This record gives sequence, structure tokens and C-alpha cells, in this order.
Amino acid sequence: MMRRTPLFLLAAALVGMAAIVRGEERDDDAWPQFVRDIKTSEVSGNLIYFQRHRERYRVDERRFDSNLHHQSLQGNLEISSPFFADTAGFELGAFATTDLRNSASPDHEISFFPWSDPWSADWSKKDADSGASLYRAHLKLRRKHENGAWWGKLGYFQPSGPGVMGVNWSLMPGSYLGAEGGIEQGALSLASAYAARYKAPWYRKTYAFREEDAANTKISHIWSVGARYAFAPEASAEVAYGEAPGFLQSAHLKLKYRQEKSAGVKSPLYLSYQLYVMGDRDDAAFSGQSNNHYAGRWAFQHYAAFAREFSPYVLKGEFLHTRAPGTRDTHLGYFVYRLTGRYGGANGAYEPWWDNRSDWNHNRESAIFVSLSRALDDIGAAGVTATLSAARGWGGKAYGVRQTLKENAWSLDLTWIVPSGTLKNTRVTLHYTHYDNKTRLPSWTGYKNLFQDERDLKFFVIVPWKL
Repeated sequence: MMRRTPLFLLAAALVGMAAIVRGEERDDDAWPQFVRDIKTSEVSGNLIYFQRHRERYRVDERRFDSNLHHQSLQGNLEISSPFFADTAGFELGAFATTDLRNSASPDHEISFFPWSDPWSADWSKKDADSGASLYRAHLKLRRKHENGAWWGKLGYFQPSGPGVMGVNWSLMPGSYLGAEGGIEQGALSLASAYAARYKAPWYRKTYAFREEDAANTKISHIWSVGARYAFAPEASAEVAYGEAPGFLQSAHLKLKYRQEKSAGVKSPLYLSYQLYVMGDRDDAAFSGQSNNHYAGRWAFQHYAAFAREFSPYVLKGEFLHTRAPGTRDTHLGYFVYRLTGRYGGANGAYEPWWDNRSDWNHNRESAIFVSLSRALDDIGAAGVTATLSAARGWGGKAYGVRQTLKENAWSLDLTWIVPSGTLKNTRVTLHYTHYDNKTRLPSWTGYKNLFQDERDLKFFVIVPWKL
């Protein structure tokens, strides 16, 4: 186990390896062709500073406590080879992370949790772990043909084709161990994926999928299939289905219309409707167990999104409505789109994310989100964007709770992307969220995916680099 590994040592080693791969010790013509191809690989990464202070209200003591309070440093390196013989190549990605300071919970998702997987939490631990991990290491395949191509991945990968499988994100992505492949033919894209293990980015090693029964029974694999069709350059439809065999099923429908800014389109428009569906085992053998997530066979969530650019402004509006029925305490009472029940055990290809703390996903809850962004280049602040957003949820119901859920939040973001110079494309962001839970119930009480009022301040700097 790696603990407190100095980040600069890993960065030096990885950059040194990249320099060897791209070395110029001999004339190019003296190398074999496949070595010359390796030397044209893209080598890039980021150095990231992340600081967060999140306070959560304690109903019993009528005060706010520090929930997360840390300063962390992280760096990554990615190597992407060309396709040798226009058929095969490789992708590598690794990162290292360490806490510079942490005075609250160790499970803050930027460094590594001090336990091995989502089913092994040890709350006696006080400090996050430092160390390094691979997040991408796969063989990539591609072969073009008339009006299309086939492609594939084998190893540690992030799904990219149409399907139900997605990954968790912190500053880096989660990883599946398995394979994905697809075919593109004209306007039609087909893909399938299979995975035997997974790791969220706050764990170092992959782990098996598991059920939510008393024994945390292992799931041998999960799989997904999907199709996407482009009716026009602006319009597409996607359908997908997947399973954790014998445990959970998921499916979605995504309809999208997206205009690109051009001479003829001054104010591009984005519209989308998406339907997410989850199914579980619902028979007498599992009626009183946590494996049975919902009352009835299915749970679902409707999502609608709108965005329009009126330069220098961007206006967005989104809506969610959830049905995740529960008739006993063992039911979840909220909707999650992944093929394992435990957070970090896997993830789904789920698009709604409002960065306003709550997931807005309890049974019968409706929620609305609006945001307005403005680029400040025209008033002398080149590369700066300010965004004000707000969200409101209402109508949620929970088993055994009389109070109907009401929750609100608002956020302010200031982002500067350095427009020129040595640090060009460096991103500096300050984010603040004020979240208000109107129920006054203690965190996680009745509503199982709901915490009390929060004040959340994040600041980060991302410095990209490329060899």
C-alpha cells in the first residue's frame, strides 16, 4: 500500500518515462516504424490544487459542523498512441494524489478513501490515503470501412459508446476492467460493453460488483448494449439497456437537439428529453431484503433540459421528476441509475448534474434548475465567466415520514481560463453553494439520500501540460 507518496516523485517518474518514449537520441529514420509511431504518441496531463470547506447543520445541536475541510494536490499523466497499421493502439492514464491538510472527514473523494472498497468502510479512520493509481490502461482497436468503422477497447477503460454504463468522477474518472466495442455505419452507432470489476477514482484498486443482501454477494459481471441514431446533424436519439445478472436492470431513452454556433446560427439552442428506468427483483423471496430496492418492478426518472446562448450570456433550465416507490423501510425511497446499489460500486450513463449539492431524486419529487452565465471578456476580464444558479425540489415522499420534502439551493461560480501566455488554458474556479433542507429532519433520517443544510466552498486550480 502506498501512503504519503510525494507527488513530485511520481510526476518526475512519469514525465521521465514519457520523455524516453518520445526521446530523440537517434534520427527518426533509424528507428523501426512501430517505434516511430510510439514516439508520435500524445503525452499530456494536469497539475491540480483543490481546496474545500463544507459545513453541515446538526439539528440536535443547532449549529454547523465542518463536514469536509481539506487542501489536496493531484497530478495525472495520459499517453495516447496513434493506431498502428491504422488498427491498434493503446491508452494509458495514471494519477497521484495527497492531502496537504485535512481537518474533517477522510472520505472527500479527491485523495483515496482509507478502506479498500464501498462495502468496507472503517469510520475509525481519520485521514485520507495518499498514493497513485492507474485509471486507464487499454488496448484500442479501430478499422475504418466505407461510411463507417468498427472499434473496441480491452483493459481498464471508460465507456464511450451508447449504453447504460458510466463512471464516477472526482477530478479523475472511475474505471471498469473489461471490454467495449461498437460499430458506426452512417448515422447509426451501436455499442456493447462488459465489465468484471470496477473502481471509483477514490479507490486505488478495482473490486468486484456486489449485491445489497446481508452477505454482499458478488456479481460476476455487468453488461450493456445501446444504439444511437442521428436524424440530422442537430438531432439524435439513443436507447440502451443493461443488467447486473440476477440483481438490477437499467435502461434509458435520450432525445437531443443541439445547434452549433455558426454564421447562420447566432444563438444556438439545446433541447433534450431523457427517461431513465431501473428494475429490480420483486418477488416473495426478496420482499423484505435490501436487494429489493423499490416497491413494484420499476422506478423511473424524467429529465428535460433547455439551453440557449445569447452572447455573452448562456441561459439554462432543467427539470426532474422521480418515481422510486417504497412501501417498507428496506426500500431505497430514491432513484439511482447504476447497476449496483452502493455508491461507488459502479455508475450509470446519467447526465443530470446541477452542482447544487442535493441529487433531487426522492420518490415523487419534482425539481427545477436554472442558471445564467455571462462571459466578462467584453468588460476587460478576458477569460472570466460568472454563473449564478438555483434549484428547488418539492413533493418528495418517504416511507414512515409525514413531512413532504422541500429543498432549495443556490450557487455562484467564478471561473477564469487563462487566455494566453505560459499558463494558457489554466483554469481557476471559485464555487459556493448554499443548500437549505426545509424538512428540519436530521441528515439521512426518513429521506435516505438527504442531508441537512450545507454551506459549501470550493476553490481549485487546474494547470494543463503537454509534451
